[in-house]
Amino acid sequence: MILVCLFVGSSIHLFCSSLSNLKLGSASQQKFKSLQTILEIANDFKKDNDLDKLGSNGQFNSADKIDWKNVSAQLKQAYDFLEKNEGKKIIRKVQDLSQRTSQLHEKINYLKVQRELNVFGDNWNAKKKLVDSLYEGLESRNKVKQSYMANYSVPKEHFHWNVAFLDGTQYRGKVDLFVGGSPCQSFSLVGKQRGLDDTRGTLFYEYARLIDEIKPKVFIYENVKAVTSHDGGKTWKKMQEVFNELGYAFSWDVLNAKNYGIPQNRERLFVVGIRNDILLNEQFVFPEPIPLTKTMKDFLIDNAPGGYFLPKKGVEFVTLEKNLSKKFTQIDGDIQLCQKKNQQFNWHGDFVFQSEEEAEKKGIPDLEKYFLSEKVRKYVLSSGTKNFYSKPAVDLDIARPLLTTMHKMHRAGVDNYVTTQGRLRKLTPRECLRLMGFSDSFKIVVSDTSMYQQAGNSIVVDVLISIMTSIITALGTSNFQEVKYNEQN
Repeated sequence: MILVCLFVGSSIHLFCSSLSNLKLGSASQQKFKSLQTILEIANDFKKDNDLDKLGSNGQFNSADKIDWKNVSAQLKQAYDFLEKNEGKKIIRKVQDLSQRTSQLHEKINYLKVQRELNVFGDNWNAKKKLVDSLYEGLESRNKVKQSYMANYSVPKEHFHWNVAFLDGTQYRGKVDLFVGGSPCQSFSLVGKQRGLDDTRGTLFYEYARLIDEIKPKVFIYENVKAVTSHDGGKTWKKMQEVFNELGYAFSWDVLNAKNYGIPQNRERLFVVGIRNDILLNEQFVFPEPIPLTKTMKDFLIDNAPGGYFLPKKGVEFVTLEKNLSKKFTQIDGDIQLCQKKNQQFNWHGDFVFQSEEEAEKKGIPDLEKYFLSEKVRKYVLSSGTKNFYSKPAVDLDIARPLLTTMHKMHRAGVDNYVTTQGRLRKLTPRECLRLMGFSDSFKIVVSDTSMYQQAGNSIVVDVLISIMTSIITALGTSNFQEVKYNEQN
């Protein structure tokens, strides 16, 4: 408990909740909580320092202003204890067991509801009424539905809360194109080899099941690039077996948004399946890349509200050399880093620098300003960084004016020096939507938090349009019909 006392004495409030719970539960639970706390503190140390420096008398960095020097030796002792007892492995196993237990509980509830749904047979309205009743009172929490209904003319009877409870046969023969994706989840391959049944319990199973029930002419499946190597390639192998089972000829490729008109480095796996009975005009091929003619700055708004500018703590994290060099953060990039659903709330992703001179011109609110050049000079002077200029042969004494010149050249094409005093801001939800290919006619009716998540989870519109153009070329327009919702269907 020496470590606990030291850390509390050092005012590390981030861990107070964990530390206060260390004495609760059984001896095993207390040991597990201790391992978790040690790992959490070590990870916080690792954000700004190398772990091999633990126990030394050197200088330590901390964006949270933690005095690591006073506790370095004790943390080193605690971390050695974690490693000796295979603490990380124990934590992973317990977390995996917890997740599996949660999935089992969810599966039991699913089977219970499914039995009730089966009673209604083909009475789709009765089934939907039952499922909707499960989520009664939760309308305000469904941010996706709020966004969808505000932007698309879809009758409420065709919006479904949970795909697991959706019987796709009600839409058979009525859908030309089915688009979706799923999280990257492992499948059981312990000698069963049951095709689609091996994927039960995953959202991929639900996606494949709905294809099998709806029988659309074409499906488009999207996932992260890593799915092809997930679990040693076993996950992707099983997915391809399932696609083959469904009766579709499918092709796949990894496409990057920056190759289709949007300056975002977003690589995604796309699978296009065409039903085997469809006659093709020509073989389907994925669209060829096109030259990128725009940079991220072309998608920015001129007058961002004050709430999007970072506090001092955020500036320190974003400009940390480690975060910049590892591409956790980026300032004034030409091509956006891949959007993630929570990036703007943990200071990851892209940020915009605005000088004091620029702020005055655009009427930006009077907010706290920071000198940024000293923080990022090594980053911007590294070879090839952000493609602003070739490898420079300059003295670090002129890092500040060089950064300023670089900034002006990137933003306005003006080669003159101005002050490096300014602000960093995160991208606004509208800018994130633009960088996903959405036009400004898309209505934002949810909070910033929800909109960032929805943008980060979306498919880049321009990539989807390019794929659809190739699909229509292969099938011909006669293979598609206009689908209108009415009371009959």
